[in-house]
Amino acid sequence: MMMAPTASSFLAVFLLVAAAASTPARSCAPSDLRALLSMKQALGNPATLSSWSPSSPNCCAWDHLRCDDAGRVNNVFIDGAADVHGQIPSAVAGLTALMSLSLFRLPGLTGAIPPCLAGLSNLQFLTISHTNVSGPIPEALARLRTLDSVDLSSNKLCGRIPAAFADLPNLRSLDLQHNQLTGPIPAGLVQGQFRSLILSYNQLSGPIPRDDAQDEINTVDLSHNKLTGDPSHLFVPGRPIGKVDLSWNYLDFDLSKLVFPPELTYLDLSHNRIRGTVPASLERLSTLQKLDLSYNNLCGPLPRGHGVIKHGCKPYAHNQCRHGTPLAGCQDLS
Repeated sequence: MMMAPTASSFLAVFLLVAAAASTPARSCAPSDLRALLSMKQALGNPATLSSWSPSSPNCCAWDHLRCDDAGRVNNVFIDGAADVHGQIPSAVAGLTALMSLSLFRLPGLTGAIPPCLAGLSNLQFLTISHTNVSGPIPEALARLRTLDSVDLSSNKLCGRIPAAFADLPNLRSLDLQHNQLTGPIPAGLVQGQFRSLILSYNQLSGPIPRDDAQDEINTVDLSHNKLTGDPSHLFVPGRPIGKVDLSWNYLDFDLSKLVFPPELTYLDLSHNRIRGTVPASLERLSTLQKLDLSYNNLCGPLPRGHGVIKHGCKPYAHNQCRHGTPLAGCQDLS
């Protein structure tokens, strides 16, 4: 038999509702409010940021941002807004609790990356991608010791990669692809501390710096640059590495005795000047899903085995052997 609600139970529910109603809504810090309103004005007062209004002073309830439990803005994300115009506002430096800043797919965003971003001492994730931002990458960004991920891809950035980026202790992902960066890759930048290093589609030149790190790397993509020399040190024994794309460079080295790590899942060395023969270690790459060694100077014969022929003949095509047996007869191995 169901018990009838008692007066005490009604009172308890009433007190809970009243307590919830009397709890003040989380409100943002006045300094954050001022910084956000200044940012909106600098970006042309876009309709995308219509909720950013002084008539609604609790900015923690606004769109395109998040606050922490203390009411400080710690995340700003503006994505795919065609009505955003102007330069990255210097007022963003007033959001001193900011941990993540994402400005993505904003074609009206122009000008340089302001060095004042280096004042965001808590920043861990920085994305300025698919914009018309131009100029050099500020050296000052390397003062942000808390950075975990930096994505400055698909912009119009030029100049050199700041050498001090190699000294950032917590950086795990660096994506600078599709820019106009020049000069060498800084020494120490290609290290195991990076889970992902993507510098493709730039105009970087010189050799890939050597390092002695043994930590795991998930992705190294240095394709579509003007890199030269021998990158064999990327494949040192005992160093796990997942994806390597060094295609469309001027790399010149002997592939014959290279021992690939067994964890490799993606390998593209096409469109270089690589010589020698296809190494037997390729046969043991059971997890390799993508292979391309085409458009080089490799010679034959191809090693026999399923690990070589399972990728078909296309990965070995258009090799111009200069000294030795031409790399041909792939169809005969199948």
